[in-house]
Amino acid sequence: MATTSQPVRAFRLRSADSRPTTYTDILPDIDKKRATAILVRQSKTGADTAQAESRETQLGLQDYGRLLYGDEKPDVRLYDEGAGVSGQKRIDQRNELDRLFQDMHKGIVGTVVLAREDRLFRNKHMDQVGAFTRLAEERRIKVIVPPISSAATNERTRVYDFTSYRDLCAFQDKMREAYGYIEGHVKHMLQCKQNKADKGGYDGRLLPPGLAARGKKQDQTIVIYEPWAKEVRKLALRAQALDWNIGRLNREIDRMAYLFPEIPAENREKYMIKTAIHHIPGVGYKPRSDQTVRDWLTNEMLIGWWQPDEDKPDVIIDNHPAILNYNLFAEGYARLKGYTLEGEPVDNYRGKTRIQETREAPPDLLFHGRLILTPPSPEEITFISVYEQLSKLNYLGYRKPPNCMTRYRWCCIPGSEFDAIVIERLLALEQADIELKDRVRTALEQVYDQQAEDFVSIPRQIEGIQAQLVENAKKRLRTSADDPLYAMLEEEQRDLVERQQSLEAKKEKLGMVDSPEEIDQLHSLLGNFEAVWPTFDLDQRQRAFSLLTNRIEVEVVSPHWLRLSIDWLDAVCPRVDIAYIWKASPGRSGKFSDDEKDIIRQHYPRTHYMEILKLLPNRTWQSIQGQTSLIGMKREIPAEPGICVGVSYKDMVPKLDGQFLFGDYETTLGYIKKANSSTAKSEVPLYAIWILSENVEDLIALVERDLHKDTCLSQAS
Repeated sequence: MATTSQPVRAFRLRSADSRPTTYTDILPDIDKKRATAILVRQSKTGADTAQAESRETQLGLQDYGRLLYGDEKPDVRLYDEGAGVSGQKRIDQRNELDRLFQDMHKGIVGTVVLAREDRLFRNKHMDQVGAFTRLAEERRIKVIVPPISSAATNERTRVYDFTSYRDLCAFQDKMREAYGYIEGHVKHMLQCKQNKADKGGYDGRLLPPGLAARGKKQDQTIVIYEPWAKEVRKLALRAQALDWNIGRLNREIDRMAYLFPEIPAENREKYMIKTAIHHIPGVGYKPRSDQTVRDWLTNEMLIGWWQPDEDKPDVIIDNHPAILNYNLFAEGYARLKGYTLEGEPVDNYRGKTRIQETREAPPDLLFHGRLILTPPSPEEITFISVYEQLSKLNYLGYRKPPNCMTRYRWCCIPGSEFDAIVIERLLALEQADIELKDRVRTALEQVYDQQAEDFVSIPRQIEGIQAQLVENAKKRLRTSADDPLYAMLEEEQRDLVERQQSLEAKKEKLGMVDSPEEIDQLHSLLGNFEAVWPTFDLDQRQRAFSLLTNRIEVEVVSPHWLRLSIDWLDAVCPRVDIAYIWKASPGRSGKFSDDEKDIIRQHYPRTHYMEILKLLPNRTWQSIQGQTSLIGMKREIPAEPGICVGVSYKDMVPKLDGQFLFGDYETTLGYIKKANSSTAKSEVPLYAIWILSENVEDLIALVERDLHKDTCLSQAS
């Protein structure tokens, strides 16, 4: 029988899904009366499929969590953030981590198990780490990191008990390592990228249209994509013909179906076209921003220049083929920038003709930044800004149609008069309901109590940042301004302030009540509105309405009518409160088109005035008569009685569907005449008609009627 001195290896057979356990250490003690949390996170989008093993490994920690309970019934809870979640985000920006944080605060979770410490954070300033460790210490919560691989033969289970200063320091060191890795890795990648750009190589940046990259990643070169390059040449020549008036050029582009044609499939394989531009599927490409064309025509890459570092003036000329003639580009660059390529100022600068004024103080309007404008269609974008004219503040609404760069002025609402309508409505609701102030107090107290649980992470994070700012200030006092460390400390301070402002903005957005004193202040206002309201400053007034309203929105219904919808706090009003607001000054309808003039010529002499208004729904009879006087036309039939010359058909039938705004023609016209007689353009520009009664009993009856109707319907079905 043959013998061998070689060690014998015995095979142990198992199935692929029966993996050897890596938890060979003695299991640590945990609080078995509380739940054990398993936090799972992958940074890269798509990593749950591209690196499925990593995800499976983390999910496998649930088995480890159950082992920790021994013979007792396990309570293991999964907090799965999935893929594409950065560890650099704040706690409140990560839904699952925020949920875990809240459960820790409520005393539900006693142990947190992680595959690695960095699954919690990659946190530069340690403010998120500090918020987490303080709560863990207060609630006596342990963090456990067991070995996750059979290859980790030298690793032992790491247990962090934050009541131990040694464990706290060890965990903080791991957190610094976590951020240091990502910072160093990214820094190395950026340095390599810059080295490539310094040699004139393509570094992946956006290219102006007409240029594209070709070749493998390491050897990519910039080439001309001719189908788009010829359009850029036309664009530059047209800009020159318009005396470099980019506003007019943008309006011409808006009227085009597309600016650049679709890219055929064979060209997509040859070229990498990396340009920020909007794609209209099946049509082509157009820019979306009114600044885009200006940026293109002043991009030195169009003449073959390459700026390796965009923060430094150095350029490499003739780095790649040029699209535009040098003289044409240089002329446009000087006109649009205000200085030549050599940096010399020019007199015929074609810059922005209107410079937006900066305000030292916020505009004195209640709903500045909070008023929402309903878009006329889901594809359009609308927004409201504050506009001052003749020392009067207005809410100015804009609309931006789909596939357009240019925004259009849509509606102008007198600011203080609009605010007064909402204030008067709140006063009417308060006077009609003596119990309103007490219901509001109760509701806000419940919010205040609940937010301590639901949003506990935000105040704690702000507290942690404030502590870091104090420490930063102390370090700056001890550091000379010439010391390189001083600049780093200033950068840290700016970053911390930005984080603090972001958190405070989110806190405001969540409608959080700051303190019981704020509730008392609001209670005193609602108990004696007319006396207390004048004592409030702008911040206090805006704060009061941010607590009392969930949403306030206006919709342009017709040239004269606005529809105001206020979603009050339920304690104020249990239904959406709606008013139709008549504007003494109608919205702009622009010049009469050729088609409209043809309608007037054909119908004005003998057609009934109501039929003419239907054919020109946005025009008032007054404006139509103004047009007829210009073309010398007269009515051949007697004037109809009861004509309201300042009203358009759309004012009466907003949806142009035959349904009058207030039920029928007579009622609608009656309300319009009342609104028209109650307004004047300069003194009383707005008049509101509220749909619901301000009496709370009437409102409750409406709600009960709806509930009864729903019950009957459900029983019938």
